[in-house]
Amino acid sequence: GAVPPPRAVGERLGRDIGAPGYWSGIAATAGAAITGYLIGIAIAVALGILVLMLPPLEGFASKLAVVAACVPAAAISPIVVLLTPSGSRAVSVVLAVLAVELPLVVGVLVGLRAATPAQLDLVHAYGGGTWTAIRRVRVISAIPAFLSALRIGAPAAFLGAMTGEFFAVGVDTGAGRLLISQQYSGDYPGMWAVAILATAVSALGYGLIAIAARWVAPWTTHLGGLR
Repeated sequence: GAVPPPRAVGERLGRDIGAPGYWSGIAATAGAAITGYLIGIAIAVALGILVLMLPPLEGFASKLAVVAACVPAAAISPIVVLLTPSGSRAVSVVLAVLAVELPLVVGVLVGLRAATPAQLDLVHAYGGGTWTAIRRVRVISAIPAFLSALRIGAPAAFLGAMTGEFFAVGVDTGAGRLLISQQYSGDYPGMWAVAILATAVSALGYGLIAIAARWVAPWTTHLGGLR
């Protein structure tokens, strides 16, 4: 019974797709995911700029991103729950940040170093300093890799936020909470329906980032950054 027939799952999804509880839960999880996603972007960009200013810190930034990806959710989540008030979604936000940090940091570091020596020499030849090279050359060269990292990070953030709801205390809404309640009641078609819906939302986030990237930086398509 834990793996119901696809027809039963499809019927359940079709019957409940318009239920307010489904979408309020998805919206709550998406809100935490977006918050963690934006925090992860800010951290990755800050680390990238810091590495450009202090190159010896590149190894530290890379290791920090790997550590963030390797921290077990079961280890960090209880600590976050203890440090935050009941009903807080902080654990979902933290797990979303940890889920996106590795691809974002790698994307930023690889992108900021994509500028060729000839491009940097040209900036310096015209009197430009380090910040001018970052703004005029390195940021533009980093766009393809950074946009690819953003696409990867979007579904990862939703998954991290959803995982955090398994540990949250005092939180009654969210895709993760829906799965838990249906697990306790033995509603297996409902569990699979929520899982499919969550997967569709994650794929939608991936697609929206790709569309936005094509609109913001259409030239990157020819460089292979959005393929």
